[in-house]
Amino acid sequence: MTAKFGVCLPNFGKHLSPDAVSTVAAEAEEMGFSSVWATDHLIIPTTYKYPYGNILEALTTMTLAAAATEEVNIGSSVIVLPMREPVSVAKALAAIDVISRGRVVAGFGAGWCEGEFKNLGQNFRNRGRRLDEAITLFRTLMKGGSVSFNGRYYTVQEGLFEPKPVQPNGPPVWVGGNSKAAFDRAVRLGDGWHFTGLSVEKAASLLENTKLREGFTVSGRFTVDLSGKSPKITRASSGEERVILSGVPDEVSDMISDYVEKGVEYFVLYFGDKPVQEYVKEMQAFTRDVIPSYT
Repeated sequence: MTAKFGVCLPNFGKHLSPDAVSTVAAEAEEMGFSSVWATDHLIIPTTYKYPYGNILEALTTMTLAAAATEEVNIGSSVIVLPMREPVSVAKALAAIDVISRGRVVAGFGAGWCEGEFKNLGQNFRNRGRRLDEAITLFRTLMKGGSVSFNGRYYTVQEGLFEPKPVQPNGPPVWVGGNSKAAFDRAVRLGDGWHFTGLSVEKAASLLENTKLREGFTVSGRFTVDLSGKSPKITRASSGEERVILSGVPDEVSDMISDYVEKGVEYFVLYFGDKPVQEYVKEMQAFTRDVIPSYT
């Protein structure tokens, strides 16, 4: 039984700092993790002050991680594309792919916070349709050269998009979200599906009877607590239930195995809002006590 593991960068919460981001990225590479991931919010309402009110911008964070590493992939978990202008996002991700020599994974999602969309002057109600079109535009731009695009929401008239990314056809697109609509969007438009803390039963119900393309990645983002002090089920700011990989290493390993058996092959791990030295110790414990079961 095999799986891949990535680490969420500490670009949000009480303990964020540029040094923390660089340290976690470099340590993740040294420990053999496959990737590092930046979280995205821009201007969350004050009612959701913690943990996303204090956050380093995701694309900038990815650039910092690229400079601190040489081999690990660098992903977004996930860029809320409908609240951003998609050409500028595509330009930034293409640049990071060039800077990192082809290591970007483009995670995109529809978003959950209506107030944040309002703060940015964006329509929350049609975000799913705009995300569909923005992903199609992103794919078009990644081809490079002279680009034209005429959609319902976005238009590019004979624009020049250079330099194109290092990866042929651009970074892989992982579509985030826990709903069936998000899963269907991932299957239809993405190279992977990236859920957050979804129960193994709900993940399995979406995956069953769905034939996935070769190379399609099924990934989950989880908070990890190897002390076992955290509840195994909590609620996110959006109000949705979230599974926490909480327990002694053998318990966490068993939880991961349940997901792997249902088709989840990639785990993006957040080790909590703590000082960077403690965060790195948690990463070390995971690599020592859990990862060997999946290599």
